[in-house]
Amino acid sequence: MKRIFLGLFILIGIMACSIDRGDIPTLEVGQDFADSDVRLLVLDTFSVKVSTFKFDSINTSSSDRLLLGQYEDEYFGTVTSSAFFELVAATPEDGSARYNLPEDVSFDSIALILGYDRYFYSDTLQASRIRVHELKEEVIPEENDFYNTSTLEFDSIPIAIHDYFPRPFKEDSVHITLPLEFGQQLFDLILENEINDDDELRDFLKGFSLQPGEADDGAILGFSRDQAETYLRIFYSVKDEFEDEEEVLDLVINPFPANPVAFNRIQNNTSSTFLDSLDDQETELLAEAANDLGYIQSGTGYAVKVEFPSLKEIYQLEGTGTTLSAILTLKPLDNSFDDSMPLRDSLNINVLNQNNIIIQEIRNGDGLVYGRITGEEEEFAEVVYEVPVGIYVDGKLKEIRNEDTSLVLFTQDYNQTVNRALLQAGSHPDFQAELRITYAIYDE
Repeated sequence: MKRIFLGLFILIGIMACSIDRGDIPTLEVGQDFADSDVRLLVLDTFSVKVSTFKFDSINTSSSDRLLLGQYEDEYFGTVTSSAFFELVAATPEDGSARYNLPEDVSFDSIALILGYDRYFYSDTLQASRIRVHELKEEVIPEENDFYNTSTLEFDSIPIAIHDYFPRPFKEDSVHITLPLEFGQQLFDLILENEINDDDELRDFLKGFSLQPGEADDGAILGFSRDQAETYLRIFYSVKDEFEDEEEVLDLVINPFPANPVAFNRIQNNTSSTFLDSLDDQETELLAEAANDLGYIQSGTGYAVKVEFPSLKEIYQLEGTGTTLSAILTLKPLDNSFDDSMPLRDSLNINVLNQNNIIIQEIRNGDGLVYGRITGEEEEFAEVVYEVPVGIYVDGKLKEIRNEDTSLVLFTQDYNQTVNRALLQAGSHPDFQAELRITYAIYDE
């Protein structure tokens, strides 16, 4: 029998004010209920089954950033992100033709400018490498989108290699000088009107792939896709009677594409970790078989699945009842996060079917429901995620047939970050996942 923390006879008006309305799923209050004695119970001995699975793919062509870098993670192995994108000419401010150069000009230099968007994950104090490769095929997806598992063929020999120390908050961008002969050839084709539109540009330059250094162990950085921040810039001089004037022509990632024009390939090598067994979306790894942990990592596709096997034992309580709130509490593993590998402040909550496919978002009257982190700003407080699951619990208790559904938790910005969370579960000696239900019984 469940442990009872609180039993009170109260008025329904007082009770409604004491519960977070955002987590009340279906509080059916009628005259009979209002006239009854109500016993309020707080129950927290339900079993919570936590496991990890991996989504087969995540859409990264809808991401707002280019992700690039590599680092070693003791839980997730070698985490790597590379970027792929095509370029088109930017629209000049004066409204002139996009592929247009004035007469009597000369080529000076060419550079790829990558504007920081201030996102990073892991150690930015380590040196990193960017390898710039020309694509050998156009940026066209096989279906409608590109995913974290997608790739395109590129020249094995990089057109440029740039070693640098990431400074996402101290500098605006990374400047990569490209070979003069490459820039001269591109410049001449535009000058001689052999490149007049985007299709003709693709015939010469299908795009770039940015690859991290093979031995890098630093950070994954975010670079903006905005045309004002990231661009291929051609520097040229216009002849003048007294002093030549320097001008530029920019090629950018199309800001208004009809089809995907950029994506990130985000992968990890898990050969020496518990996660190596997760080879498809329906395979699960129980927390008890993985150091009593649930594993979440955005970008690579790892997510935590939560089930409540003993939930319907609540019907062993005498009387008619209703769920007022249900909170799932999960604690991140101590020392698994810091300033360079921070926790996200919230978790997305969705419903899975028996094949681990998302079938429903969880919403209340205020919109989407999220799990929120607490205790981060409080001295000596435990840092935990509190996940309001009352709507889901209420639905499970009211279902006529036992539906094979569960909850899935993953971080926000799941398709454009690599943030992780290690959640204590199973029989972890420090903290186990807990479901606490506030339950009202009436008409006993």
